[in-house]
Amino acid sequence: MKIALIGLKDNSINFFPELSKALSKRISGLELEERFAPFVEDLPIIASETTQDADFVFVYAMIEDEPMIDLIKEKLIDVELSSKTRILKVLDADEVSGLDEEEFYEKKEALVLQYTDLIVRILFNEEEFEPKDKDFAL
Repeated sequence: MKIALIGLKDNSINFFPELSKALSKRISGLELEERFAPFVEDLPIIASETTQDADFVFVYAMIEDEPMIDLIKEKLIDVELSSKTRILKVLDADEVSGLDEEEFYEKKEALVLQYTDLIVRILFNEEEFEPKDKDFAL
């Protein structure tokens, strides 16, 4: 299985090396590719290039411009539909820049744990995402 990790050059955090190690421990025979876009607008282009030989793509970008987030998500969905390769799209505002060193490393570790678990669940345990009826018990 091959997973492509795509980030933005200007992200204020790069947790891909740690994410790669964590994913490799949980998925045997995993092949990983890391790519970084120089500009936000290049994310869909790089995603399109990686979907040619990747089984799953993870795009992580910190973007301050809210309309740009929506536009890039739309374009990534277009790539996903045309390539039939699943893309996990995480496009958020920057929550890392103002952190001190200890908070930064805690955030980095939390991101690694969060996205390792999410990627593994998406790939191998889709039933977990089935909607559950509300529990009315008191």
